Amino acid sequence: MRGFTLIEVLVALSIAAFALMALIGRLGASSDVQRTLIQQRAAITVAQNILAKELLQSDKTANAASDEKSGDLQWQGKTFHWRAWTEKTELERFVRRNVSVNTAGEPAVQLFIFLVLP
Repeated sequence: MRGFTLIEVLVALSIAAFALMALIGRLGASSDVQRTLIQQRAAITVAQNILAKELLQSDKTANAASDEKSGDLQWQGKTFHWRAWTEKTELERFVRRNVSVNTAGEPAVQLFIFLVLP
């Protein structure tokens, strides 16, 4: 019976070590992507809430054509900076209301709705 030589064992261990290092690197990248997706989902929820609040205001269309607002919001232990503004469209009575939300170190998320002016 013949066993493995020391060289064969070292080669097999080095191949396994390189494979494990590659897998561990991918796990780190995967967790970064998941963290970013969680942050973006939270920012989308904040933007949806800001747009919904503006729609529920009684005088929403009277001020929609000219106002710009911004602020900070604490939610789920994080600070979100938001900015809302209005853009004119090609149609005279329609405007586009935009909301941009971001948190430190993450890209901004932008949502919009169209409003009809009186």
